[in-house]
Amino acid sequence: MHNSKWGRYWIAERHGRKSLDLAEKAYAPGHPSIARSQSNLALVLQDLGELEEARDLLRKALDSAQKSFEPGHPSIAIRQSNLATVLQDLGELEEARDLLRKALDSDQKSFEPGHPSIARSQSNLALVLKDLGELEEARDLLRKALDSDQKSFEPGHPSIAIRQSNLALVLKDLGELEEARDLLRKALDSAQKSFEPGHPSIAISQSNLALVLKDLGELEEARDLLRLALDSAQKSFEPRHPSIARSQSNLALVLKDLGELEEARDLLRKALDSAQKSFEPGHPSIARSQSNLALVLKDLGELEEARDLLRKALDSAQKSFEPGHPSIARSQSNLATVLQDLGELEEARDLLRKALDSAQKSFEPGHPSIARSQSNLAMVLKDLGELEEARDLGAKGL
Repeated sequence: MHNSKWGRYWIAERHGRKSLDLAEKAYAPGHPSIARSQSNLALVLQDLGELEEARDLLRKALDSAQKSFEPGHPSIAIRQSNLATVLQDLGELEEARDLLRKALDSDQKSFEPGHPSIARSQSNLALVLKDLGELEEARDLLRKALDSDQKSFEPGHPSIAIRQSNLALVLKDLGELEEARDLLRKALDSAQKSFEPGHPSIAISQSNLALVLKDLGELEEARDLLRLALDSAQKSFEPRHPSIARSQSNLALVLKDLGELEEARDLLRKALDSAQKSFEPGHPSIARSQSNLALVLKDLGELEEARDLLRKALDSAQKSFEPGHPSIARSQSNLATVLQDLGELEEARDLLRKALDSAQKSFEPGHPSIARSQSNLAMVLKDLGELEEARDLGAKGL
């Protein structure tokens, strides 16, 4: 037991298993009390990072709810939402999305417009849509959820801060960085007023704000926030928990931009090792860790290892997402930049053409991702001697 909070999680798991065992002995299979115990234990296991067992328990709990209640009953929607959040953590995004659409539809039929349960379902669905690259729908759902919560709760309520954070992360992906930063400063201020220092909610707000500050070039403040967030995660969770790996990765990417490459590399090796122990091969979290480490290795001149990691990450992205998904385009661009440094220019050019095509289909004209893709392709074309096209693209990418 490495700290008191981890000890409390362990105690909660032990009590949860005991409660489930007693319920299974006392009631017939499928009884609501068994399903409730399965759900409660699963939520503890999710916090512990034991996602496969959590998923299996929540499937049983949902099955029981569907047999016990009429279609559209709020208890079914709750079970669907709980299962979907675990599936999201496991990278099973399409099933998570479909469950959350059902849960939202059910809540909209069960509650009055603006009810907190509807806002919660809108937010949960939006976060999965964000991971799937469906950013406009995610943004619109989160604006509705935030508007509902601002009408339902007092200023500074934790639910408002959560919605602000979620909306800000989607706005970040859409390139709307100033609004994202302003929302996240409000969310962090609320979290600091609502919770004790070191609370996971504060750490999440610090990390989210730091990622936007990174994109805005405010690197020192981003680094300092991420060091605080990582320290909190290490005190709150057991060593292999995904939140620690995520905090290590986020801090490493800022350190990379600050030129602190050795520390960034060491953090990212730890994050990758954790992801490989926590998830099945090909999971998006593994691919993300491989990509992040590879970009640091590239800056350190370790190009062959960087290339090999990026090939694995691209392969995973192509298996996990639909053609044209932003994650595939990002992987193609990352691999192409390493291939360019290795002199493998034709393959780099072909990958960057695909990445640019995806960016133009995914984002509005003028989005930073399009400009970045145009600039990257222009540099490779210049090295290949295709100067006219390089000049035209370079001008567009400015």
